[in-house]
Amino acid sequence: MSSIIVSSSKSLPRDIDVTVNITKPQAETTTDFSIPCFCTPNATFDQDSNRIRFYSSLSAVTADGFATSSEAYKAATAFFSQSPRAKTMAIARIFEAAVAGYLELGSVQQTIATWTAVTTGSFKISIDGSEQSITALDFHSCATMAAVATVIQTKLRAVATGGYTLCTVVAGAAGTMRITSGIAGASSTVSYLSAAATGVDVSGSGFLGGQYIDTNDVQTAYTVPGYLPGDIASELAYIDEAASASGKFVYGKVLDKTYRDSSDQTLAAAYCEARTGIIGLCVNSAFAHDSGSTTDIGYLCKTAGYTRTFVVYHNNPYYYPEMAILAIALSVNYSASNSTITMKFKDLYGIPTVPVTESELAVLTSKRINTFTLVGNNSRTTREGVDSNTSWFIDDRINLDNFKEELQVAVYNVFLQNNKVPYTTNGVNLIFNAEDSICRRYVLNGTFAARPIQLASNDNKVSIDPAYTISFTPLQNMTVSDRASRIGPPSTIIANLDGAVHSININVEAYS
Repeated sequence: MSSIIVSSSKSLPRDIDVTVNITKPQAETTTDFSIPCFCTPNATFDQDSNRIRFYSSLSAVTADGFATSSEAYKAATAFFSQSPRAKTMAIARIFEAAVAGYLELGSVQQTIATWTAVTTGSFKISIDGSEQSITALDFHSCATMAAVATVIQTKLRAVATGGYTLCTVVAGAAGTMRITSGIAGASSTVSYLSAAATGVDVSGSGFLGGQYIDTNDVQTAYTVPGYLPGDIASELAYIDEAASASGKFVYGKVLDKTYRDSSDQTLAAAYCEARTGIIGLCVNSAFAHDSGSTTDIGYLCKTAGYTRTFVVYHNNPYYYPEMAILAIALSVNYSASNSTITMKFKDLYGIPTVPVTESELAVLTSKRINTFTLVGNNSRTTREGVDSNTSWFIDDRINLDNFKEELQVAVYNVFLQNNKVPYTTNGVNLIFNAEDSICRRYVLNGTFAARPIQLASNDNKVSIDPAYTISFTPLQNMTVSDRASRIGPPSTIIANLDGAVHSININVEAYS
C-alpha cells in the first residue's frame, strides 16, 4: 500500500527493535477473617450452600424473615450495635432432624396460556430411587403457576410408592418450582426430569426446565439430596463447607442460646479447636461462678486448654455478649498503624452489665470466663478478654491467625509471580523479603514490638530485643534428598508480641 502522507519527519516505531509485552501475573489474596456466624436451628434455610447467608445490616436480617423475637435477630442486634465492628455477619442453619431431598427447577415457563394448551403432559422422574413415568397431566383449567404445581403434585402423589406419596410441588418466585420427596433421610433424592414415552413432554425447556443439559456448565435445574444430621460438630463442618461454596470464610462462631449449658457447647469447642477460627460460648448458669463446679463449660474448656474458645458469663439468657465481643474483636484493620486492640475494658453497646460480686468475679477469672460488668460509677467494661487456655488472650489468637494467613499468602505469591525461585541465596532472599514485609506490617499495626531486656552481666544496662527475627537454615546444610525433592531451606520467625497492660499497682508515698 502506497502512502499518501509524505514527510521527511516520518519515523519508524520503536517496537521494531524493542518490543514490550505487558501482562498481569496472577496473585493469591488473603482470606477475610472478619466474619462471625450465628448458628441456629431456627431458620428456614435449605441444606445446601444456602444454609448460610451473609448480612451487612440489621434491616437485611429482618428482610430475610427473622422476627424481632427470634434468636437470630437478637444476635444480629448485638453485632450491629457495636462501634467499631466488623462489616459483615452470617446466619447459618443447624439441622436437627432428617431432611428430604429435592429438585429445584430454575427456568419454569411462566406463561399460563402455554400450560393450559397441554392436556396430555408427561415427564419421567425418580424419587428415592424409584423411576416413574408421570402422564396424563391436564393443565387446561390452571390459572396460576401454583395451580400448575398442584396438578403435578396430585399426579406424583397418586404413585403409591415411597417418597411419591407425600411429596410436595411448590411454585416459588418467578421461574422456579421445587419438587421435594415425601420421605426424609440419607436416601431421599429427586432426580432430574426426562421425557416419558408418551404424551406432550413438559420436562425440559419451555415448560419445567428440569432436564440435565450436558452442554451447560451451569444447570437451570439442580438436585439437593436429603440427609440425616449428625452431632453439632458435623453441622458446623457443613456450615464451613457452605460458606466456602459461597466464596467466603467464617472465622468466628456463636451458638443459638438453645445450646447453652449443654454438651453441644463442648462438642462445638472441640470442633473449632482443630480449625482456623474462634468460637464464643455463653454460659447462663450460676455454676460458672461457683468455685466448686467442675461441669460448667468454662471449667471444661479451661481444663481442655482450648486456645480457640472464649467463654462469657451472662445472667440474662436474652443477650449475646459473645457476638458483641466478636463484632469488635474482628473489626481490626491490619494494614493500619496501631490498629490492634485488646478486648478488656471494651463497652458492649446494648448489652446490660452482669451484677457479680468481687468473689464471683474471682471465680470467673480463675476459670478463664469473661463477663461484662459495671466498674466504679459508670464504667461498663468487658473482663478479661481471655481465651480458655491460660496462655492466650482473644486478641492474640485473632492477630496471630491473621498474621499466619498474610505470611502464607505473601510467600505463596513469591512462587506465583516468579518463573522459578532458585535454590540459591537469591531464591532465599525472595522468600525472606516476603516474610519481612509481613512482619514489618505487624509491627506497624501493633501485634509485634521490640522489648527492653536486662543484661545479666550488668544490672545497669538494658538491651533491646527486636520485634522479630527471621533466620533460614543455611543452604549448605540442606540434604541431597531435600534438594532433589525441591524442599527449600526452612525459616524460623521469632516474634515478640506487643501485648497489653490489663492491670497495674500504684504505690504512693506521702511525706509531710
